[in-house]
Amino acid sequence: MTMNGSSHSTPNGQHSSEAVNGAAETEEMKQAAFVKAVQSTAALLLYLLSSSYIIILNKQLMVDDGFKFPLALTGLSQVAGALAAWCYCKTGAMRLGPAPRMHFFATRLLPIVLCAGGALYFGNVAYMSLSMAFIQILKVLTPAITLAICATFGLEKLTPSLLASIFMITAGTGAATAVEVGVAGFAWMGFLSFLLSVLLEAARVVYIQLLLGKLNYNAMEVLVYLGLPTGVLLLGASAIWEREGLLAYGLSLMAHKPVHYLAAVFMGFLVNLSTAFAIKVTGSLTFKVVGCVKNTMLVWVGILMGDVVTGAQLWGYSVSVLGFALYTYEKWQQTNTKPPTMAKKAV
Repeated sequence: MTMNGSSHSTPNGQHSSEAVNGAAETEEMKQAAFVKAVQSTAALLLYLLSSSYIIILNKQLMVDDGFKFPLALTGLSQVAGALAAWCYCKTGAMRLGPAPRMHFFATRLLPIVLCAGGALYFGNVAYMSLSMAFIQILKVLTPAITLAICATFGLEKLTPSLLASIFMITAGTGAATAVEVGVAGFAWMGFLSFLLSVLLEAARVVYIQLLLGKLNYNAMEVLVYLGLPTGVLLLGASAIWEREGLLAYGLSLMAHKPVHYLAAVFMGFLVNLSTAFAIKVTGSLTFKVVGCVKNTMLVWVGILMGDVVTGAQLWGYSVSVLGFALYTYEKWQQTNTKPPTMAKKAV
C-alpha cells in the first residue's frame, strides 16, 4: 500500500531529468564553441592587421624616411610590449608566473632570445633593400627550413608527402628568386640577410621545442620573459653599432614624426600579443595557414604600391604555395591520426 503524498522517482521522471541535463550540456557546449570561435576570429584578425601594418610602416620609416636603425626600432617595440604586458598582469587580468631563475634563463631562454633578436634584426635589414612583395615570396621557405631542422634533431619524421612539399616550396621559391637575381643591381646583402633571418626563426622554433618542452607560457609571459630580454639585447646592440647615427640624425627623425614611431612601437606590441594569443586559441597549424594567406595578400599590396613582380615569379610563388598547402595537409593528417595503441589507452 502506498501512502498519498509519498515521493518516489519514476522512469519517465528520470528520462525527463536526463533530457533536461543533456539539453543544458548541449547549450553550454554551443556557447563554449561560440566563444572560442569569436576569440579565434578576433585573434587572427588582430594578427593579420597588426603584422601587415607594421611591415608597411617599418618599410616606410626605414626606406622612405631614411631611419636606418633596425636594432633600435625593433628593440623599442619589444621592450614596450613587455612593459605593457607586465602592467596588464599587475591589474590581475592575467596570471604572470614567477620570473625564471638565472640558470634556467641562461640554459633554456637565452638561446631562444638570441635567435628571436637575430631574426627580427636581419628581417628588418632585408626590408631596407628588397621589395616587400619579393620578401613575402621568400617567406614561404620558412616552414620548409623549419621542418628540415626539426627532422635533423629528430623532432619531425619526414614522410614522402612532407618531402614532396619541401621540394615544391624550394623549387618554386628558387624559380622566383632566379628571376630576381638576374636583375641588374640585385641586393645580395638584403637577400642573404633575409635567409639568415629565416634560419634564425627556424632555430627559434626548434629551440622552443627542445628547451622548453611542455612548459607553456601564456601570452603575457611570452611578452615579458622572452620579449623583454630580446628588446634589451637589441637596444644594447643598437647602443654599440647605431649610436652615432642615432645621435646625428636618427633622434631628429623620430622627433619630426613622433606619431609614426609610436605607432610602430605599439604595432610591435600588438603583433607579439596577437601572435601568442592566436597560437593559443587556434593552434600553430591554423596560425601558419593564416600567415601564408597574409603573405599572399602582402605580395599584391606590394605590387599595388609599385613593387615589380614578373609572371615567372608569380608562377614560382604559386608552386611554393601549393607545396605549403601539401605541407599543411600532411601536418593536419599527422595531428588528427592517432596510432591504435594510443587510441586504446585513451579509451
